[in-house]
Amino acid sequence: MKNMLIRLGLLACIVCLSGCATVKTARNFDGLRVDGGAKPVATVAIENYGYYLFGLIPLIAGEPRYPNAPLCSLFNDTVTTQNNMLMLSKTAQKYGGKKVAHLRVYEHWTGSFSLWVIWQKQLFTGAVLTE
Repeated sequence: MKNMLIRLGLLACIVCLSGCATVKTARNFDGLRVDGGAKPVATVAIENYGYYLFGLIPLIAGEPRYPNAPLCSLFNDTVTTQNNMLMLSKTAQKYGGKKVAHLRVYEHWTGSFSLWVIWQKQLFTGAVLTE
């Protein structure tokens, strides 16, 4: 039993420490235009999540300075709309996006998986970058 608990604990650590901040893009629009006739450059989906003790004290969160890397920030609340906007801005610069269309931001909290001791906060930002 003790061996199984150790394995479950290690598995939980691996899951928590795997990339907490991700940026995904799609660039093939096959001639499609967005509202107003603007030419899309990329569709961007950004997700950042973190874990909080009782939903208040940050334990581990995504590292927005290095999205898609297996790095996290300990005891620092980096799951913010501001940080997602910074990741969006860097992605726009990388792909030459000058404007943002269809921006959406969703925040979701859940704590039931741990009987409301450890809470997970997920922040999603999606947008279409245009010329």
